[in-house]
Amino acid sequence: MDTTYYITNKNNQLLELLNTIDYCLSDAQLEEVDRIIRLKEELLANDGIHITPEQINNIISLLLSFVPKNVRKVG
Repeated sequence: MDTTYYITNKNNQLLELLNTIDYCLSDAQLEEVDRIIRLKEELLANDGIHITPEQINNIISLLLSFVPKNVRKVG
């Protein structure tokens, strides 16, 4: 049985993620830009449906890369 991963549109979660990706893109370093744009295009192409585990990992990695270093060191 295949599992379908998706980002729900309930409470505009997909839109919020896309807006967050846009924000990350405006703050990204040059070498990160292609990876971020590719991720956003993949999410838009499928309307947030049939997300692969790799894409989920990319989303998490992207969001974590923008956490301030002093916050990362806490804990």
